[in-house]
Amino acid sequence: MYSKSIEFFLSVTSFFKNFGLTLYTILRILILSSFRNILKRPEQNEKKCIILGNGPSLSQTIANNSQEFMSSTKLCVNNFVLSDQYLEIKPEYYILNAPSYFQPDEKLSEVYINLKRDVFNALQVKTVWKLFILVPVIAKKSKEFMDILQKNENIKPIYFNQTPVEGFDWFKHSMFKMNLGMPRPHNVLIPSIMGLIALNYTEILIVGADHSWLSEITVNERNEAMVHQKHFYDEDTSKPKKMNDWAKRPRRLHEILHKFQLAFQGYWDIKKYAEKQNVQIYNCSEVSMIDAFDRRELK
Repeated sequence: MYSKSIEFFLSVTSFFKNFGLTLYTILRILILSSFRNILKRPEQNEKKCIILGNGPSLSQTIANNSQEFMSSTKLCVNNFVLSDQYLEIKPEYYILNAPSYFQPDEKLSEVYINLKRDVFNALQVKTVWKLFILVPVIAKKSKEFMDILQKNENIKPIYFNQTPVEGFDWFKHSMFKMNLGMPRPHNVLIPSIMGLIALNYTEILIVGADHSWLSEITVNERNEAMVHQKHFYDEDTSKPKKMNDWAKRPRRLHEILHKFQLAFQGYWDIKKYAEKQNVQIYNCSEVSMIDAFDRRELK
């Protein structure tokens, strides 16, 4: 009798929690989401695409699977364009997810200003083939990004809504289907997968998604939480850094862990949605902490 009472209480609590999140998400969508020209599909017949995360293991994956990469449709993320492999891989898709790429300089630190300019300049100069670039709708307000499109006609934008969608599963899946939002995009892999599903890819392979940050978190003598986020292009030179929030305040340890928790939880939301859409997602990374997607060798 006691256990049934507990189950009933948890069920009621879950219902009201999801009810509240659903109402909050509706408000978010009405304020933040764009309803026009979102994830407009380019003409393509391919059904398989490889997402190249920037984790340290990507170098080994590329070295061991050059033939697979050359013969497959590929999507690269964030700062990949700054690496030598960009001209070798020649991806069909690219994605920029972080708001810092599209914010005005006065809202950014010097580090992010320089990084944004380096990425935009590299995309403009290096891209001599047709490239579809997935960017959030806020990119339309970025003069620097719009300049890239004018100066390099090879780069074609595909816009997506970053709006976090939470609540009942049936509601979330409906909003995902209409491209009005996605699981919280705390990692670029989330909009990458959701974007490919919306573009009608039915087999998505993921490489370089190490997600090994948990073992790289430390707290220094000033009680500052530091995260060492290594990438395949800076594994030997990167250093631990503080993570800042919107107020440019260093995040506390529990805030960092919560951010990571939301990312890993988002992968399970995607898995459930992908199964409903008959989309297969495989994690082919050499090393990975993601536990949501089935593991498989790329070959």
